[in-house]
Amino acid sequence: MDVSLADVAGRVDDHVETYRESAPFYPVESEAIASLPAAFRAGEYGNRDVEWVVRWYFRRAVTDVDHAERRAVEDAVADTEPRELRGAMWDAVDALDGEGGEGGEDDEDGPPAEPDGNRPHHRALDALSQIPGVDVGVASALLWFLAPEEYLVVGEREWAVVAALTAGAQFEARLDDAYPEPMTVEAYDRYLDAVAGLTDRLGVDRWRLYMVIRSVDATATGRSL
Repeated sequence: MDVSLADVAGRVDDHVETYRESAPFYPVESEAIASLPAAFRAGEYGNRDVEWVVRWYFRRAVTDVDHAERRAVEDAVADTEPRELRGAMWDAVDALDGEGGEGGEDDEDGPPAEPDGNRPHHRALDALSQIPGVDVGVASALLWFLAPEEYLVVGEREWAVVAALTAGAQFEARLDDAYPEPMTVEAYDRYLDAVAGLTDRLGVDRWRLYMVIRSVDATATGRSL
């Protein structure tokens, strides 16, 4: 993707406004970002709320996905017993809200720990991946709606834009151009590190960064928002 951080840094507000005005999912995304984290933590949700996140993950990129795969995942989640689904969600919430916080026993000023299954979001991803049909990519969507201020959904479009914008020498965390197939926890960790660098450079939170990413992708590729 032929786009650089310099191209984007001065147009953050424009990209956000473009997304808000033109993205078909913006109204429901905005409502979900505001309401689902508290609802998931309070247990005040139903299977359909989890199913919505899964459908959103695929249908926001409807021109890119394998529809047979999409239907298989959506059907698997929809057929999951409520007790099983809620158990996975509770385990993810417990992992994220557990003692020690994000980063586990990492030195606060040091590099992030290697993926060893002990970091809170590793345990959360593992719990979410126990839901039938849910892999790390889909789990990242659920993770984002559990804690939108700390994480970010990952897909091919997000990966491509973040890789392009963090290609400069000022970023320690960089991504390969090719999207990992399948997405792994280790690759998601690298993505989160790159995302953290971008939020700092652009002065945005993750929700605004998501809007910027989608707008940048649409501008660079001609695809719809």
